[in-house]
This record gives sequence, structure tokens and C-alpha cells, in this order.
Amino acid sequence: MSQIALYGFNNLTKSLSFSLYKLHYLVGDNGMTHYKNFINQNFNAAKLDVLLTDICHAIGGNVLNVAKQDYQPQGASVTLMISEEAQPEPFPVKKAMRNHEALVAHLDKSHLCIHTYPEVTPQDNIAIFRADIELSTCGVISPLKVINYVIEKFNADVVDIDYRVRGMTRDEQGKKLFIDAEIANISDHLSPKLVTGFTVKNHNLPKQNLYHAKLVKKDVLLKNYLFEYQKNNFTIITASKIKTQIEQELKQLFSNSA
Repeated sequence: MSQIALYGFNNLTKSLSFSLYKLHYLVGDNGMTHYKNFINQNFNAAKLDVLLTDICHAIGGNVLNVAKQDYQPQGASVTLMISEEAQPEPFPVKKAMRNHEALVAHLDKSHLCIHTYPEVTPQDNIAIFRADIELSTCGVISPLKVINYVIEKFNADVVDIDYRVRGMTRDEQGKKLFIDAEIANISDHLSPKLVTGFTVKNHNLPKQNLYHAKLVKKDVLLKNYLFEYQKNNFTIITASKIKTQIEQELKQLFSNSA
């Protein structure tokens, strides 16, 4: 994505939004217990605070202050005050995250937030976990560089991504600009690994500076959707039916149709 030389402060607001879906197949009461424990241990405010801080540093932001609160019976809120002073740095290796929460991080005139939605009443033994992330920046930093990290961090099965640019800035000659860098498709920013592992569709309105991409995993490996219950605990016929069921759920999430 080529950059355009600008004059003065970049007044454009660049917003990147994700909806990330992860499916789990639950077997009996133990399966539900394992699922709840997994959510409670990996998606709480403290774990997501770490994730947001990593994202903030990766785009060149700097965390100034953190406030967070967990709620009963589920949920949490976290706010990160952030400046645009830090330099981009590599992502550190982190452990998985945890429970139902809402996170908000503020850059100068910008924000970074996460909300998670674990399904508490699974249908046909399948629980759908969804995480929504929105990163909105003003200035020179770009949210597009964190796309691969976010998708891989959540090990998502289906991903819905929107990128939009709002506002106005000027080039060095004073001409009004409504976007500061050329973009064709969001998928152009995906790593080769993700392009290989996902089916990707792009839907764009370039005149409105709106870009959308939808991703779904190509291959369903049953072991990735079970907790302690293993594939060899099922008959071949049962394992095939479960795999087909998961594939159907993924297809519906990808197409937004039941």
C-alpha cells in the first residue's frame, strides 16, 4: 500500500473492525464444563488488556493509563488511555486469552475496543464464540498492520473485516485528500499462511472508502473443535456427521444465512 506525502496533521480517521468466530463441539455435561472453564480462563479483562497493549504497540501507540473491571456473573470492562508516541515493535509471544468482557483503548482522538460474546446455550452441541474488535486511529499510524496478528491470536474459523476511512486531510500542495494510502482489497494485507488456509471474499465500495473481507477456514479438523474428547472416541460415521455439522455452521456464518 503506497503512502501519500501529507501536509501537517493527518485528520483522517481509519477504522478497522473485526468479528471473529470460533466454534467448539461440546460432548455432554463435561464438554460444557470444559468450554466454560476455557472461556473463563482465556478471555477475561486482564488477558485482553495484554492483547490490546500488544496491538497498540504494534501500530505505534503508547499506553498511558489502564483501568479495568470484571463483572459478575460474567464480563469485564477495560479502558486504555494511549498516545501516539511509541514506535512499532514486534509482537511478543503471549499465552492464550480468557472470558466475556468489554475493552476500550483510547489513542489521541482514537480508540481500540474489544467485546466478546460466548454462547451460553449451545445448539446441537455446538457453541459459537464471537469477539468483536474495533481499532480507530487518527494520524500516521495504520490499523491494517495488525490484521494477521488478530486473526491468528483468536485462531478464528470465520472472520468478518471492515476497513473504512473518514474525514479529510491535505497533500503537500494543499489539495484535499479523503484517503492517505492506496488500497485495493483487505485480503492484500493477509499473510500467505492465512490466504492458503482460508477462503476469502472481498466486497468493496472504493468511492466511499469502504472495504470489506470475509474469511472462512478451508479445512475442518475435528480435533481442533473438541476439548478433552478425542476424535477416536467416536465411530467413523459419528465423526463424519459431526464434521459435516461443523462445516454447515461455518458455511452459515460465512454467508450470513441459515
